[in-house]
Amino acid sequence: MSNGKVMYHNANLINFPDMPDGDAFIVENGKFEKVGATEVLKKEINDSDELIDLQNKTVIPGLTDSHIHLLAYGSTKEQVVSLKEVRSMEELKSKVAQHIDRKALTSGQWVKGSGWNHDTFPDRKVPDRQDLDSISREHPIMLLRMCYHICSVNTKALEMAGITRDTPDPEGGKIDRDANGNPTGVLRETAMELVKQAIPPIVDKDEIKDLILSATEDLVSLGFTTVHTDDFGFVGDRQALLDAYKELNEQKKLPLQIVMQMIIHNPEDIDFYIENNLQSWNSMGRLMPGPIKILGDGSLGSRTAALHEPYSDDPETSGFMLMSEERLDAMIKKSFENGFDVAAHGIGDKTTETMLDLFKKYEHIYKPKNLRPSVIHSQIGSDSILRKYRDQQVIANVQPIFTHSDLHIAEDRIGSKRLKYSYCWKTYLDMGIPTVGSSDSPVESFNPFWNIYTAVARKDLEGNPKDGWIMEEALSLQEAMELFTLKPPMLSDECDTKGQLKEGYEANFTVLDKDPFKVDIEELKDFKAHATYFRGEKVYE
Repeated sequence: MSNGKVMYHNANLINFPDMPDGDAFIVENGKFEKVGATEVLKKEINDSDELIDLQNKTVIPGLTDSHIHLLAYGSTKEQVVSLKEVRSMEELKSKVAQHIDRKALTSGQWVKGSGWNHDTFPDRKVPDRQDLDSISREHPIMLLRMCYHICSVNTKALEMAGITRDTPDPEGGKIDRDANGNPTGVLRETAMELVKQAIPPIVDKDEIKDLILSATEDLVSLGFTTVHTDDFGFVGDRQALLDAYKELNEQKKLPLQIVMQMIIHNPEDIDFYIENNLQSWNSMGRLMPGPIKILGDGSLGSRTAALHEPYSDDPETSGFMLMSEERLDAMIKKSFENGFDVAAHGIGDKTTETMLDLFKKYEHIYKPKNLRPSVIHSQIGSDSILRKYRDQQVIANVQPIFTHSDLHIAEDRIGSKRLKYSYCWKTYLDMGIPTVGSSDSPVESFNPFWNIYTAVARKDLEGNPKDGWIMEEALSLQEAMELFTLKPPMLSDECDTKGQLKEGYEANFTVLDKDPFKVDIEELKDFKAHATYFRGEKVYE
């Protein structure tokens, strides 16, 4: 790249909320210096400046995913057997057995998998220890459901974790048991930690760096220039993770902006982030500390999301909060007092409402500090929740791509009355609720075009149902694209410097071969990035 100005011309520019007047732009020092017509901007450059013809390709603002698990994705890609495509118990068993053979795993080595969804199996049976014992009794096996809130393990894994009929359920978790009180091998929420503690954790800094780089390579290939990622709970050494990110940042090896979502499980966990001066939104180059991340409940698919009323298809349970309201209160208060924003995981209506009420309680602390708390997921709602979002201007961080899986189970799980206030992102926007988009990858794919497609078409990725699902909540293409371009800078209060093709803004942009506004919506699923530019630097082509 030239050290001077670079002018890009002959482009189809798409910006939100206002379309640019022109077909060209000049980039200098990582920012858009000018945006306008080619004949006008050519007067602004010298013979020594670089001139790039984009050949009428479409340019959009660089894409942002506001919540992923980057390390978990990297691990799934490099180390774990993916079960996303299995559609029966037999397929699951076969794929895990093949993984053991392919990796030549020796007796006693852990077998880790993720992505299964029993709701797509003919009998909808959750895998248990007997199913997994039929794969291997020599290898401890742990297979995470696609939501990452429930796992299945075999007898060997139970033994290595020391889980017996006498092991009590941990706070915020459940060990499923048979009629005789013996563990079935199905563990929910915090009960999964009993097994995870028996698995050698990732602590090697170089291994962590390799996983980060593997994941970021895929992210920029899809047009991303910023991701907000929740990684600290995935490693055995938080300092090793932080050092890995810092070193990659200093070496300028991060091809996009990394915003760290910093998970805690109790108020004392915040001390690590305080000691490392990681207060929210203080930029460190390509690395930025984001909010404190708090897990409030589980998932809809595993029926562990906390609801005010019982599940429609299982009246024996309403799900559960992962910790007491008193502990949540202390965590949120300490975060705000110490200059940290908060992003709270809330899927069930009980959890989301609890988080909104606690945010309201501490408005007097966080608002003067210009913090913008958010609820990640915000799936199951109510009229009361929507009004609180609107009145408090708390940010809803939603995943349209969840409809790919959830449209097949949501009404069964929660009934039509609650469904009216769930997955209702059009209503959010119409009510003026600040809303951003994300994928929660590797729970679902971080492919932004799939995410935008599901927001607009309200179908799964196979195109079902034919006429869409609850179409009154479908977004326009512009509204959907804004969730991943214009809106995410709200989280970090950077709307005046990021998210648009605009003079003075960071030169983050994605080049597409086609104009998304000039194709059938079904074609959007096949879109790829032609090139990705981060702060004026080409990071993918």
